[in-house]
Amino acid sequence: MSKIIVLISFIIGTILFSLFLYLGESKIPIMIGFKFVIVAIVINAIFFFANLLLSSIYSENRIDYIKTCGIILINIPIAILYLYIIISIEFPPKG
Repeated sequence: MSKIIVLISFIIGTILFSLFLYLGESKIPIMIGFKFVIVAIVINAIFFFANLLLSSIYSENRIDYIKTCGIILINIPIAILYLYIIISIEFPPKG
C-alpha cells in the first residue's frame, strides 16, 4: 500500500509541475500544488512512520519495511528539485 501511495504522490506532483511549466505564469497550478504538497507530506509521513513501526514489530519482514521507507524518502529530493525550479522561474535572479 505504501509503495502505491508513493507512486501516486510522485505522479500527481509531476503532473502539477508539468502543468506549471506548460501554463507559464498561471498561479492555479502553484495554489493546487501547494495544497497537494501539504496533504502529500502528511500522508507520506503517516505511511513512513507506520512502516518504521511495522519493521520493529515484524522482524521477519524488517528489510522490506525499511526499503519501503527508503522509497518514501525518495520523493523528498524530487519535491525539492521541483520547488527549486519553480522558485527560479517565478523569482529569477536580478543582475
